[in-house]
Amino acid sequence: MKMNRRIFNMTTVWGGAIGLSTPELLAGQATGTDEPIMVIIQLAGGNDGLNTIIPAGNDHYYRARPKLAIKSGSELRINDSSGMHPNLAGLNAIYDQGQLAIVEGVGYPAPNRSHFRSTEIWHTGSDSNRTEKYGWIGRYFDHYCQHQSASIGLAIGKQNPQAFSAGIPKGVTFSDPRKLKVDTPRGSEDMMIKMMGIEDDIDDQFSGNSIENLSGSSFAESGNNPLGFLKNTASEANSSSKLIEAILAKVKPENKYPATGLGRDLQVVSQLIRGDMPSRVYYLSKGGFDTHTNQTTAHGNLMTEIGDALKTFNNELNASGHGKQVAALVYSEFGRRVQENGSGGTDHGVAAPVFVMGDSIKGGFYGKRPSLKPDDLIKGDLAHTTDYRTVYATLLEKHMGINSNPVLLKKSQTLDFI
Repeated sequence: MKMNRRIFNMTTVWGGAIGLSTPELLAGQATGTDEPIMVIIQLAGGNDGLNTIIPAGNDHYYRARPKLAIKSGSELRINDSSGMHPNLAGLNAIYDQGQLAIVEGVGYPAPNRSHFRSTEIWHTGSDSNRTEKYGWIGRYFDHYCQHQSASIGLAIGKQNPQAFSAGIPKGVTFSDPRKLKVDTPRGSEDMMIKMMGIEDDIDDQFSGNSIENLSGSSFAESGNNPLGFLKNTASEANSSSKLIEAILAKVKPENKYPATGLGRDLQVVSQLIRGDMPSRVYYLSKGGFDTHTNQTTAHGNLMTEIGDALKTFNNELNASGHGKQVAALVYSEFGRRVQENGSGGTDHGVAAPVFVMGDSIKGGFYGKRPSLKPDDLIKGDLAHTTDYRTVYATLLEKHMGINSNPVLLKKSQTLDFI
C-alpha cells in the first residue's frame, strides 16, 4: 500500500472524533505548579524598539525622528536615560514590580532584513549563513521531551510555528482553543497534519513510498511503525483538544482581560496553566508591527494592547501561585531603522530590545544599549550588542533547567536576569 496524503488521512480518520486516549490520561501528565513553563510571544513584523524603549534625552534620536520621536517628557521614565512608550503603562507596572527584564540590542551577526528569513533564523536558532531543518523548541522536544505527549507544546495561531519543527513531531496548534468542538467533524482533511507541523515530513518521507521502505525516516528512528506513529499523534492531538476544552470550561479567568487578540490568547494560556495542562511551552504571535507608514497611531495602539494584556496575565499568574513557574519572552524578528522615512513610518532594521517577564525574573536592564551616533550605525541601523541565543540559553538553562547546547547547537553565554 502506498502511503500518500489521502490514505494517511483516511487511516487516521481525522476530521471526525478520533479518540483512543482520554483527557484523564493526559491530565495525569499535568505539569503541576513546580514545573517550569515558557510562554513565547512574537511581535511579528519588526517592532520599533526605539519607540518602545525610548532613549530619553538622546539628541541623535530626536534628530533622526523629527515627526515620530516620542516627545521628550511624555515617556514613562525608567531611569535617567530610558523611558517606555507612554501607552505601555501595563508593562511599566511589571517593571516597577521588579519582574521585567529588558535586554537591549538583541540581534545576530550578518543580519537579514527579510521578515521570512529573519523569522526563520529566530525560530531555528541558527546563524544567518546557515539553514537548520528543525526549530530550537523542536530540538528541545527531541532531546528532553521524548516521552511526553504531543501537547508538551501548544501554539495559538493559524499554523504550527517553525520553532516547533522537530525530528519526532510534537506540539499542537489551534487557531482558537476557545471554539473547539471535538465531538463533531470539523476542518479539512489536512487539519491534523498542519496541527502537528509535519507537512514536509509527509511529503518527503511518505509520498510514493511503501511503509516497508521508510526504515530510514525520523519516524522509524523513533521506534514506531510510521502508520502507528501517525495514528498515535492524531489520537494525542485529539485528546489534547478534549483536555483543553475541559480545562477552559472548568477554570475561569480571575481577572478581566482586555478585549484584544493578545488579551484573549493570554487569557486562554493562563486558564490552561492554572488548569495543569501538560504543556511546557506556549507560543503566541501578535502581528501588525511592520510600520512603514502612519506609524504613530498604529504603534501606539499596539503598545496599549501589549502592555495591558501582559499586566493582566502577570498579575493573574502571581495571584494563583504560578508566577515563578512561568517565564514569558516577548521578541520581534528585528527592529526598525533609526531614521524615520518619508511616509510617517520606519523601515526594516536590525537590533531591538527583548522582554522577559515573570516572578522568577530579576528585573532591570541587561546587555548593552547600541550607540545612536551616526558613525556607529551600520547602514543606518543599530549595531546589535547581544546575540539572541544568549536569551534562549538563559531561559533554557536557568529557567527550564537543561543543558542548552543540544538545543542551540553550540555553547551560548547566559545573562543574569534569572
